[in-house]
Amino acid sequence: MSPEKNPAFPGFQATSPSPIPLPEAFFTDLLPLLSSKAEIQVLLYLFWHLEQDQSRVHYVRMMDLTADPALMAMVGDEAALEQAVQNLVGLGSLLRADLPWMDEAYYFINTPQGRAAVQAIDAGTWQDKGQSRPAVQMTPEKPNIFKLYESNIGPLTPMIAETLKADEAEYPAEWIEEAIRQAVTRNVRNWKYVQAILSRWQKEGYSNEQNRRDHSQDAENDWKKWLKHD
Repeated sequence: MSPEKNPAFPGFQATSPSPIPLPEAFFTDLLPLLSSKAEIQVLLYLFWHLEQDQSRVHYVRMMDLTADPALMAMVGDEAALEQAVQNLVGLGSLLRADLPWMDEAYYFINTPQGRAAVQAIDAGTWQDKGQSRPAVQMTPEKPNIFKLYESNIGPLTPMIAETLKADEAEYPAEWIEEAIRQAVTRNVRNWKYVQAILSRWQKEGYSNEQNRRDHSQDAENDWKKWLKHD
């Protein structure tokens, strides 16, 4: 049996969030020094992670890293993650500051802000005493109804966009995603067919997988009747 392949990358989208900036020195000076895939993954992850951080000073703790399932899936386990972080500190791309009053370490990217933060910790003038911060995790962006339509049904027009907005307000996102999936499975890439499935579920219930399959079959029959009378 051939090994299961990861899904192909669909490409960057025009509606993607703003790019994450990387210093030129990352490519010219640091990248040739990185000796393992884990080091590259962790460092790129940290640039992304710290860009999401809303704190005044950007830092990360080991607990922040191990709490992200996406990062752990990339590097393998905590030992590999700790080794990669240690290597990055050894290269000078990361700075480590030990906070004895908290019995933990903070990691900063070696930037002017990061260096100033480490100096403040060493001098005892660091103000952050471990306030709670919202978790930052690298989960794939949830596709909205317009992306789902363009990816599975066809080009988006202003008239269709208005219809999609109305349906998005009327039906739960889970229903819409499942209805599109069933439409694609049956190779009926038409929004009226998706609407027929959604209408069935709204009238008769969206309870279990078998009911959803039955209702999608009923929707297909309704769709065929609609085609005959169109």
